[in-house]
Amino acid sequence: MSKKEYPAKLTTGYYRVREVWKDEASQFGAYRLLANAKAKCDENPGSRVFDNDGNVIYPEEAVLVTGAEEEEEHPVQDEPEEKGPETEEQPKEDAPADKEKSDEEKNQESAVDENEFPTAEELPATIAYGKLKTLMNIRKNPSLDAEIVAVYKKNTLVEIIQFCDGWLKIKCSESEDGVAYVLNSADTYAFTASKIYEVRPGDNLWKIAVTELGDGNRCADIRALNGLTSNAIRVGMKLLIP
Repeated sequence: MSKKEYPAKLTTGYYRVREVWKDEASQFGAYRLLANAKAKCDENPGSRVFDNDGNVIYPEEAVLVTGAEEEEEHPVQDEPEEKGPETEEQPKEDAPADKEKSDEEKNQESAVDENEFPTAEELPATIAYGKLKTLMNIRKNPSLDAEIVAVYKKNTLVEIIQFCDGWLKIKCSESEDGVAYVLNSADTYAFTASKIYEVRPGDNLWKIAVTELGDGNRCADIRALNGLTSNAIRVGMKLLIP
């Protein structure tokens, strides 16, 4: 709305200085010159300059506006930084649960080539134990011409599964079928016994003889069977028991 302009000097009427337009007693003066009226108004705080129609022309008062003209200044917000197109992370779908296999599928899985995957075989039971007296060749068959599958050091303990005319058939992890043979004609190359004893802390030969054979004097038999040259033993040592 454009502001109404008032002439600096009136030719008719007056600029009246009052506190209230309708209260003539509050008038401080009437002037044709607008500058004089403003000066008088400044001298009397609370007064106003009115035109002939009673409109306040000085001091200028804030004009109330309503509706669409009423605007509130809002703080300017910083514009967000421009970002490139973002790839929205898609929620991962749970992997589908494995379906229960049908009997046919289970049968197919179990139908493996038995030649390629042979069933585990149980080795014969151990019937005795042997301790080698010297370095020995371990052979595939009970013959000096048979293939050597391993070489065992002196004092190696072996599990005997069969006595075979001067040969001991033993359990052998190096052999393809888990068994092999070691020569022992006339008990020349190995001590043999039906039982072994592992030495524990606090043991001595006399105590072992009492516990295992019922007689401490038989410690000499244990010493001879194991090729010992003294009564000294070590924890963890495995002794043949006659």
